[in-house]
Amino acid sequence: MDKKLTKIKNIILPSKKTNYFIITILILGLISGSVFLMVLNETDKTSVLNQIQTFFTNIDTSNINSGLAFKNSIITNMIYITLIWILGMSIIGIFINIFLVYLKGFLLGFSIASIFSCYGFKGVVGVFIYIFPHQLLNIFCIIILGIYSIMFTVKLFEYIMGKKNNNMRNMLKKYTIIYIFTIIISLLSSLSEAYLLPALMKLVIKLFI
Repeated sequence: MDKKLTKIKNIILPSKKTNYFIITILILGLISGSVFLMVLNETDKTSVLNQIQTFFTNIDTSNINSGLAFKNSIITNMIYITLIWILGMSIIGIFINIFLVYLKGFLLGFSIASIFSCYGFKGVVGVFIYIFPHQLLNIFCIIILGIYSIMFTVKLFEYIMGKKNNNMRNMLKKYTIIYIFTIIISLLSSLSEAYLLPALMKLVIKLFI
């Protein structure tokens, strides 16, 4: 059992240095997004908080089209994941992928900070529901795909420069399997965001906000 868990762990997080690097970039994005709300001028900050309140109001009044929300979510996730996957197959794409990982963390940090700023400590439960499970699934996809995209780019660079005789066919096969895996996880994330999130948020609003 322990060997199987270790094998799965090594598949999901195959390189310690790359793992730490991607997670650090994501954390920097989270911190930056949280801080960014504080440096906004009052007009922009008020506009953001009004959007947060409108979002919660729409959920409370059941003014959410779950079908449309699912469609928009899956399209957004697919574009993001596919972009990272494709860019991972080019040398210059590594820098854009690092930025995309950072951007994901930035947007999540900004959203969390906005909810806290709007509702204070009453928003703690709201933030938890907002993050779990769909945002955690999204973050998981970005981390694992970000790790493999960097690894693939490095292997590709070594192959082109003739530094190592890497088996690029096997690398591409593994990279594609990871891509398909993240798509499946993103599908679950979008279902959760469109159908589970509104129901949980509505309950949280009635009880805590």
